Amino acid sequence: MTITIVPPSLENLQQFSDSFDLSKLLKSDGVLPWLLANGWKYDDESSLIANIVDESTSLDEVWDSKEFDFNALSDELKEKLHQIFEHFYL
Repeated sequence: MTITIVPPSLENLQQFSDSFDLSKLLKSDGVLPWLLANGWKYDDESSLIANIVDESTSLDEVWDSKEFDFNALSDELKEKLHQIFEHFYL
């Protein structure tokens, strides 16, 4: 199974217009817009993942985080995260 991520856009973030100013969200350098554009809900989990990524300096540091158990995620979600993380760290 091939998993493809999409970059954040007005179209794929429209459902979050009640929670965010979409123009500001699209200008964000953080990972949250990428998570939301790729199927995550805006909740404590996505916010925590975004904070971990935004504060980390390497992929290893993210995956080894003590704050969130990335291994508990499904293989599909882990693959999506891996692709999103590569966008930020490579």
